Amino acid sequence: MAAGRLSVKDLVGPALIFLGVLLIALAIALPLYFVGVFKKTPMDYDLTTVATSEKIDGSDGTDALPAKLLNPCSIKARKSEVSPANLTRQQRVVAVEPASGSKVTLQAGQSTQLNQIQNGNDTVSPTGDGTDGSCPGSLLGATVDRVTVDRETGRPNSAGGGSSELQVTPPTSSGDAAPTVSVPDRTGFQYRFPFDTKRSNKYKYFDLTTRSAHDLKYVDSAEVRGVKTYHFTQDVPETDLSQLQDANGQQVQGTVLSKPASWFGTFKGVDPKQELPATLFYQATRDLYVNPDTGTIVNMVEHVQENYKFSGFSDDAPAALKNYSLTNLDAKFAYDQKTQEATAKQARDLDSPLSLWGRWLPIVAAILGVLALLAGLFFLFRGGRGNGGGQGRFGRVASGGQTAAVTGAAGAGAAGAGAAVAHSRPHDDTTVVLDKGRDVHGNPGAQQNPDVYRADPDATQNIPRVTDEHGADWDYRHPDHGTGHESDDDWRPPTS
Repeated sequence: MAAGRLSVKDLVGPALIFLGVLLIALAIALPLYFVGVFKKTPMDYDLTTVATSEKIDGSDGTDALPAKLLNPCSIKARKSEVSPANLTRQQRVVAVEPASGSKVTLQAGQSTQLNQIQNGNDTVSPTGDGTDGSCPGSLLGATVDRVTVDRETGRPNSAGGGSSELQVTPPTSSGDAAPTVSVPDRTGFQYRFPFDTKRSNKYKYFDLTTRSAHDLKYVDSAEVRGVKTYHFTQDVPETDLSQLQDANGQQVQGTVLSKPASWFGTFKGVDPKQELPATLFYQATRDLYVNPDTGTIVNMVEHVQENYKFSGFSDDAPAALKNYSLTNLDAKFAYDQKTQEATAKQARDLDSPLSLWGRWLPIVAAILGVLALLAGLFFLFRGGRGNGGGQGRFGRVASGGQTAAVTGAAGAGAAGAGAAVAHSRPHDDTTVVLDKGRDVHGNPGAQQNPDVYRADPDATQNIPRVTDEHGADWDYRHPDHGTGHESDDDWRPPTS
């Protein structure tokens, strides 16, 4: 190999060091870059949830008919009737336009369905949706909500072409699309929470019925369908829904109910035929179970209470009127098992690339990088010791370069002068064992001139020069050299 050219063995150490540094840098860069790419609401987001009514603690409902509902058939009857019922609330959320790299619009269609209701002594199921005048109808109400959110934070962001609007379809609708109501200045989370949700009491959740956001309170951690969740609760205070307006600036249909006093009940001092307006009040409590890594709502439990109350009476009005309350809806909804499994799967699917690129690949890259770096340093320093001088039993041993220098010098001297005489060389740490049987050209017959020696290319023959105890150089070819002390070394002849 030409002088100055590195062998493959020489390049192993630096190559491993470079690879190690590259892998460590990759381990640092992966979470910073790729994780941010995946921590966004997907553009193909599509999730359907089904919440069924459950028995309310302390109520007289049954597992079959756990909710209470103002019987729709009693609206046209002579007297109001609140009946046990079984309800289902279904919601589908999909990503729609407008959307971009930073924002996406979520459209949520929600409906409340009547499955069964008790009529007198019978339990009946709806035969139609109610739009054809059948009673009871299966559709109790429906909404279509559209909101543009930030894909990273999940917060509403309708600026610059976004959307925040609501369509409310009452149960008596003919089926035509309801006018759209703008919901400006919307705040709080609704269909998703942000990635890396915290244990915090600073979050707000948007209540669609009241069109307002209210505080969430962190409760604890819980596991739902094998997925870690943070449990939050929300209390929506009693709200007068008659204060809300539709697209025409009028009261939302169904928030005020005017009926003869006899329809509501019997009130002392009140004419049974007197028309009494009752206002719909709403309040709710929610339990939200949110996967902190992805912001997915894995489970939701809502207790909704809607009651008609009289208002606007003077202070001297009968207490029976002022304290009257007629249940319109009292139901506890919770995601069913299939929905919880679907939301848990969505949480795992969204977390999978986050774990891969943000956790496992960086860990593997970091471990491999450290191992490669250590291996490179090992080969580098080991190679350095192999190429340099070492320490022998009798002192410093010449390196390959020093051996070449001695060999070259001996050869050059022999060629020019015909012989090389080994004298004491105080500045050379090594000497050469003579081969008296050969001359400098390797020819036999050097016995006649023992001072003529051949430079042996074998590095093991470069023997460290030994000095006597007084520090004077010694050479066996010059017995008068040195102090004449006898050496303890077996290979060195004694001096006289």
